[in-house]
Amino acid sequence: MKYLAAAGLLGLLLAESALADTMANPLGFLTGDERTTLDSKGELTGFGAKPADLALWQRAPFSDVVRSALPSGPSTIAAEGLFILDVPGLPAGKDLDRKVVGAFTAFSTMKGLQVYSASLRKMETFIYDSWRVDNLASRTKLPDPSTDVLSPHIEYTMYQKEEQTGDTYSRISIDLYSEYDIVTLNNLTGLKWFFVQLVPPEKLKTVFVIIPFSDKVVLYGITVADTARLLGLENTKRASFFYRMKALAGWFGTNLRAGR
Repeated sequence: MKYLAAAGLLGLLLAESALADTMANPLGFLTGDERTTLDSKGELTGFGAKPADLALWQRAPFSDVVRSALPSGPSTIAAEGLFILDVPGLPAGKDLDRKVVGAFTAFSTMKGLQVYSASLRKMETFIYDSWRVDNLASRTKLPDPSTDVLSPHIEYTMYQKEEQTGDTYSRISIDLYSEYDIVTLNNLTGLKWFFVQLVPPEKLKTVFVIIPFSDKVVLYGITVADTARLLGLENTKRASFFYRMKALAGWFGTNLRAGR
């Protein structure tokens, strides 16, 4: 992912408004140390067992939207990340919505997506293949959807063949608002790790908040899962789910810059 890592530009973004609780300055809720970390590392992260363990989203001006999108049941893993994407020539209005929707629904471009393996400490293939389908009973490839006509709420089902968890189906929902867009991904089939069901159906949810700002995009992501408890592997699982989310964030950023 191509993050914005220039102190001057980040400073302009943070200084744009003194109102930390408005969307006029989506980074105004960050502390001084967090701003320094974001500037130097290109990302802010947080880990826990449940959403309440994570600090960033609860202080953000979009906290109510995230809260309404998160699962209400128990969870064993929660991770969040805040990134700044540099997207030159970013349009506005409906043209921006089309770019965001197009970037997140170019399902075929997930083929070959790489992810960092927390256990192997190297990059590996995350998704071997990916395409849109009609329903859970079908593997018939449908083309990536058109963005010519958009509605405030959009839903699609996608099939993917993952390296670690095999064949999976997921639902992607996109809600378009005036100041930001919300993308939610939910697993429709269980995720298996060897012979263990790691995550039951609909127990893994990832939410992205996309906030445009000039030629940059603030991208916040949170992933929450109710997973099988594997003694001694909780930290590794937590990192793995974060890196899955980060890989999707990078995929979106690449598509957005490419004008998918």
